[in-house]
Amino acid sequence: MKYKSCHLIEHGISVNVDCIQACCLSRGFDKGLLMIVPKYENNKVNWDELFKIKREQRALQKEKDLPACEGCYNLREEDWDDEDYISYINFDHWSQCNSNCIYCGVQANKPKAKNNLLNAVKELIKQGKFKNTGEITFQGGEPTVLKEFDDLLKLFIKQGSKVRVHSSGILFSRAIRDGLKQGAVTVVISPDSVFPETYKTVKRVDKSNKVWDNIKHYRKNLQGDLSYNVKVKYIIIPGVNDTFEEITAFLNKLKELDIKSAIVDVEYTYANRNAGCISPHVYILMDYIQNFCKENEMTYDLYDSALYADRSRTFEKTTDFNTEALKSEIEKYKSCNKDKNINYCT
Repeated sequence: MKYKSCHLIEHGISVNVDCIQACCLSRGFDKGLLMIVPKYENNKVNWDELFKIKREQRALQKEKDLPACEGCYNLREEDWDDEDYISYINFDHWSQCNSNCIYCGVQANKPKAKNNLLNAVKELIKQGKFKNTGEITFQGGEPTVLKEFDDLLKLFIKQGSKVRVHSSGILFSRAIRDGLKQGAVTVVISPDSVFPETYKTVKRVDKSNKVWDNIKHYRKNLQGDLSYNVKVKYIIIPGVNDTFEEITAFLNKLKELDIKSAIVDVEYTYANRNAGCISPHVYILMDYIQNFCKENEMTYDLYDSALYADRSRTFEKTTDFNTEALKSEIEKYKSCNKDKNINYCT
């Protein structure tokens, strides 16, 4: 049947520290999240009940957008199937981490992740209700410190799944390295700066050199299309790393390490509070990064907050990348928009 839906409503789950939702996408307004299992116990998921709830949600979506999904960029009209299976799993625990980013306000309010899911996933596979047609994502906190991470990663690779891991990059993972070499894993690391002092300000740990060294080692020996599977992300944080000098140094570092994929995001608290009136200098920086990537044959992608900001922009796309003029424009807009800097979570 053809109707507007998304791959996550149809066949996805997002595993939080103690509940299971359809996804974790933030849309800049408070619509809630699409809950499936409000509370799950250690390694115990009633998959029959879960699929029953997903069928109910799909039936509602056929009539009109679910309240939690209104305005989401993932919605698209398509001829969706009615089968019960899971092909997208997002591990989004937001509890354990080895950094303490200034823009993260969730670690202190959540318990350590105790609810393991390895056996439950094995049961899903045993029932024939898992398909490797989607993507497995690890994010939220630091996946590599989770007890089950290596075993889960190896299990999904064995199933032929494509896996994306969002990591701080502080801890080098042999499981990620091996997955990269097999072409099964994409790793996304967000250092947010090349300069150690800025990194320390953002992450509140002194691990900049270690992270960039690990990025180098993940990238090592990857050839052809595999070289695009090491992605480095820059979160633009107004008032912290939103200068021409910071961005240029970051891009030059990517070029030095032969990184083929750059991802850009905008700090979500700032983006949410300033929806519809993002400072033009943020767009200038985004356009500058995109132009650099194009000139150096790198892929360029936007994540969540940056994607919404870009789709709602009224500021004309930058086309003149003369460095002095660019620096002048950025400083002009920054000075006019000091009141729009974020209030950091503590």
